[in-house]
Amino acid sequence: MTLPTRSLPFPPLARTIAIAAALICLQGPAPARAQDIVALDDIVVTGSKRGEKLRDVPGSVAVVDAQKLAEEGVTDGATALREIPGAVMYSYGDRNNAFITLRGVGPLLMPLSPDDSSVLTFVDGAPLMLEQSASSYLDLEQVEVLKGPQNTLFGRSTSGGAINLVPALPSDVFEGALTGEIGSDGLYRTETMVNIPILPGRLATRFALRQSGVNGYAANDAGPDLGGNQVLAGRASVLYTPGDATRLLVTLAGENADTTPVYYTTQIGEADPLPAQQSFALDESRSRQLMAKIDHEFERFTFTAQTSFNDYTGVNDYQGDQLLFSTVSGLPISYFSDTADNFMFWTKDQSRLTQEVRLSSLDGAAIGWVAGAVAYRDENRNTNTSNVTAYGATQAGYKSYEQVTDGVAVFGDISLPLSERLTASAGLRLTHEDKAFSADFDSLGYDLLYPGMLAAYSESGRLSDDFWTGKAALSYEWSPDLTTYASIARGYKSGGYGFYNTFMGFGVPRGTYAPSETISYEIGGRASLFEGRLDLSGAVFFNDMNDEQIMLYDYTTLASANANLDARSHGVELDATWRLNDHWQLGTGLAYTRTEITDVPAAASVVNTGLEAGDRLPNTPEWAGRLDLGYRATAGEIGWKGADPDTEVYGKIGYSYIGARYFDAANLGKLAPVNLVSARLGMRLGNGEIYLFGENLLDEQYLTVRQPYGVAAGTTTPVYGVSYDRGRVIGVGMTVTF
Repeated sequence: MTLPTRSLPFPPLARTIAIAAALICLQGPAPARAQDIVALDDIVVTGSKRGEKLRDVPGSVAVVDAQKLAEEGVTDGATALREIPGAVMYSYGDRNNAFITLRGVGPLLMPLSPDDSSVLTFVDGAPLMLEQSASSYLDLEQVEVLKGPQNTLFGRSTSGGAINLVPALPSDVFEGALTGEIGSDGLYRTETMVNIPILPGRLATRFALRQSGVNGYAANDAGPDLGGNQVLAGRASVLYTPGDATRLLVTLAGENADTTPVYYTTQIGEADPLPAQQSFALDESRSRQLMAKIDHEFERFTFTAQTSFNDYTGVNDYQGDQLLFSTVSGLPISYFSDTADNFMFWTKDQSRLTQEVRLSSLDGAAIGWVAGAVAYRDENRNTNTSNVTAYGATQAGYKSYEQVTDGVAVFGDISLPLSERLTASAGLRLTHEDKAFSADFDSLGYDLLYPGMLAAYSESGRLSDDFWTGKAALSYEWSPDLTTYASIARGYKSGGYGFYNTFMGFGVPRGTYAPSETISYEIGGRASLFEGRLDLSGAVFFNDMNDEQIMLYDYTTLASANANLDARSHGVELDATWRLNDHWQLGTGLAYTRTEITDVPAAASVVNTGLEAGDRLPNTPEWAGRLDLGYRATAGEIGWKGADPDTEVYGKIGYSYIGARYFDAANLGKLAPVNLVSARLGMRLGNGEIYLFGENLLDEQYLTVRQPYGVAAGTTTPVYGVSYDRGRVIGVGMTVTF
């Protein structure tokens, strides 16, 4: 499927903006802007599964509220993490292959299997798939980024951290919003939200819908420009409150995303990337989530039962870059242009059913606690049909991979005051997990072309694992405005059977990879100074990763294998928000992360050339930071004559820095530092808002993937398959609320 080229957004957007403009004119003046300062006591983190004030959480948490999400243009996982130093989203600009790394903890190169994740995304505590790391952020109350192992409360696949999305809930107030945006590169976005009280105090519903898209930006001499996308996302929620103590929430959400990813273009040495030479490149994903959650408040505790079902399908269909293969092999481009001899087609069909029941302390209780049990079942089926003649028999034929995972766990967490100022926290989770795996190979007739290839082959296996995860912490309140903490946590990822078996067509069974363990140590604190005008938070951390899972890769043959190695990361993180006065605000964040692979099995170095102890972990910059300056005032305050005195004007300029980092564990493909500047200027008039925005204003063309592919034929010049991100984007938007 080829994405249509758009220089202007489609007609419904024009109608959206026209309607929004008319509604703005019909609205009365907005209430006076509040100058109240949001204190740490006012921010509640739901990631503790019992509602906990941010100042009381003994760990590193970044909370981004709805207003900040809107003003920073956050629409999905990739845009959200730009503001979180120490967090990195790995992606080709697609959905199916995106994943997150926090503090150096995450999949190395690529995930080995459906459950090889260290940072997972949750919606109101319900898990999404690994492949949904870059999915849409729609109609949210806040986003919580919890750093360090979160396995105690969130379970497996969170040894690096968790992203918890907190949706806005239906309420008893009839309200709505309509947003439209247009911009360069054919960018458009239409979004609507409506909240409808059906039975006041008893039944309410809320709907949100967004359609967005943008043209491709990477030149492609053999097909459509790469990097475009079209996304449709929606959510419908119903909240039933039969009494003051009981609440039932049912939510249905979904997303359709179609992209033309920048998988690989050619870079020779340090020269600029060359135009792509790919006849087709497609990434499609379809996801549906259904969640039902009931809360009942008893006299001494709250009972919660949450059921969630997530269904995800994905398709990758692309051609290896003809110019890239030609440059490495020395053969003419025409040798690789035939789609029958140069294609890769992947499908993913996954589902996740989770049932959790828990009891928790009431809000404001002296002793905070939560205890519960969870059962889950994951079903995963992946297929790959390919023929890449440049790499011979290992990239020809049909392969399927199926894995069913059943698990049960019990968990508990408690915060116990030891004195007026000192609080001890501890948590423990016990998990039992069973995995059943099977895989099939069909040569599709290529066995007649390649000697030794089998016409068909099958393999299967089973694994069971019992493991524990936990944490312990001490926090000390030096004053109502200063709290420090120290913690230790154990994260865990179970072993399994990897997606990839390069030599399956020759009857070679895939080996298993071992479980991995992360022990994380952290010391940190939070402070609110100068009557709440300066908020500070910081942490020092050390992660000891034992038997971390890695996909080994031979770039000259595309052969892969699964292995385990030891690594560690340590660093410092600092965040500050300074309200200079009633109008100006300065925000900054800084992350220093030092990583190192400490032990590599000898067999792994043979498969993955250059991989050795002392290498840095991939996708982790040593330095990352942000700096932003914001201004907000009413027309009356700045003396704007002729305007409604309650009209609000605001502006913000932000700078983000991502330091040099390596794409691969062997440290062969180094990515240069990135400097990004964004800005937003807006005006709120009555119940409407008009704004201008810009991203990557310096128009940097920066690499996000740099995979070694050997050397140019007949030379010693290295050749890389690279992906790069979009350049400058500017646009205008309008929102009206009612």
